[in-house]
Amino acid sequence: MTITATARQLVKPGTEARLDALMAGLERNIRAHEPGCLRFDYVISEDRPGERLVIEEYADEAALEAHKHTPYLAEFIPQLLQCLLEPPILETFRPAADKAPLPESCFHVGVVVPDLAEAVELYSQWFGIEFTEPATFEIPYLEQGGRGGPGRMTAAFSRTAYPQYELIQADGDGITSLEHAGKVLYYGVWENDMEGRLKKLEAADISVDAYFRPGPGETPFALITGPDLQGVRIEYVDTADRPAMDEWVNTGRYPGLSGR
Repeated sequence: MTITATARQLVKPGTEARLDALMAGLERNIRAHEPGCLRFDYVISEDRPGERLVIEEYADEAALEAHKHTPYLAEFIPQLLQCLLEPPILETFRPAADKAPLPESCFHVGVVVPDLAEAVELYSQWFGIEFTEPATFEIPYLEQGGRGGPGRMTAAFSRTAYPQYELIQADGDGITSLEHAGKVLYYGVWENDMEGRLKKLEAADISVDAYFRPGPGETPFALITGPDLQGVRIEYVDTADRPAMDEWVNTGRYPGLSGR
């Protein structure tokens, strides 16, 4: 059951710019570290310019409680109060009737492209969207066609809501080779039980084209199926990678990696 929280702010004259900067920083932290926060809006009243409203939506009670105990919120609150005439007015709302949340679908669409820079420019123009800086990922053990070894992948993500575009630089002779360019390579979904997913794929006789593993024989942190679902491949990505992926999309730069 989703929970909506609001905070009404009365701004101290002369602190508007500082407050807006503080709120922007808080939003970046939330989007980078709190996948349970489904919505964060910071709006200004048209009738009362000194009044602002924060609207947040959380997936459940646990997500809201986790937000309340984040270290960056504890650091933020004293600075916020310096910018307000009085403490913010907080309210919490819950649905009037219980409704099961809709399940998530794919979170991105992977497309192999001959030239990543050209593709980013083209997609940006056609769809009016921005992309992250490209990042090159060194894969400890990439297993394809019964063979395995170190691999790499260079990609950029659209800075959009789900589903995002993942543009992948064509490379090598495997799953991201030029042979697969010019069409959707896969639909990416989150997976919180990779061992269980492997068993389900095996039971359903669905092939796997590529395993991304920490080392030989280890549980993959991502995998790409064969085109067995009516010609469609699925990429399963471990949910442990979600905070970093969300930060990449929200900030434009993958944490800990240099853009290339």
